[in-house]
Amino acid sequence: MNTQPMIMVAPDRVLHVCRLGSRLDYRVIGAHVIYVGLEEEITVYQPDGSSTRSRVISVKPYQRHRIAAGRQYVKTILVEPETATERCLDDLHDTIGDTTLVEPLLAGLLDPNPLRRAFSCESTAPITKHEFDRLNFGYELESREMDERIEVATKMLRDSIGDAILTDDCAEEFSISSSRFRRLFVGDTGVQFRKYRMWRRARAYLEQVLSMSSLTEIALDLGYPDSTHFSRSIRSTYGLPPREMKTRMQGSDFLISNERSRSVRLYDHSR
Repeated sequence: MNTQPMIMVAPDRVLHVCRLGSRLDYRVIGAHVIYVGLEEEITVYQPDGSSTRSRVISVKPYQRHRIAAGRQYVKTILVEPETATERCLDDLHDTIGDTTLVEPLLAGLLDPNPLRRAFSCESTAPITKHEFDRLNFGYELESREMDERIEVATKMLRDSIGDAILTDDCAEEFSISSSRFRRLFVGDTGVQFRKYRMWRRARAYLEQVLSMSSLTEIALDLGYPDSTHFSRSIRSTYGLPPREMKTRMQGSDFLISNERSRSVRLYDHSR
């Protein structure tokens, strides 16, 4: 299979194709994760010693795990849990876990043609979550409806990564008590405000992983107090320190899509 490394970062979805290897530390990702071995089966280990081995494996948000994939390319898809209904994500998780049901979905996940179309330089329109879902799953995941205040709060956290936004700030913005806001936030996103904010900061590194800025500059830009906290957070999230992530992603085709446009940087693989 002629596979090239790539990363696509959209507001609600991430797609990453690379050689993950078998030496990653345990990781805790705040999104619904789908791993696809593009050549053979992969293995995901749990902290209790149990493991799952399959061609495609689903891991729910904030579940600590470690992946071993050898030298093959692995396709990793991240779906932000607050953007799809819990029932829809549970159905997807159960389908992937059932070898009798996953074959039609797997065929779509292994198809390289949608990826080439997504990386076409002819379009500058942003990639919506529905477009992403159709490209990768063959259908659209059902959107989750959130309280308007929580929807605004999550957007604030996404758009102001470097700012120290607190629950009290949001509660004051919406003229409700802090305890009321925290209950609403957990009810609509399934996670505590602080944990969500930590994940969004670590996730934002994916947009800057190939930046020419120093790691200290990136850490401060993302709202970390210093490079030590930044390195610890990235390693616990992805199983790799930030410098090694940067090294591994060198040579990848890179696409960032925000709510206004998409930008593409294609690596010259002939070099």
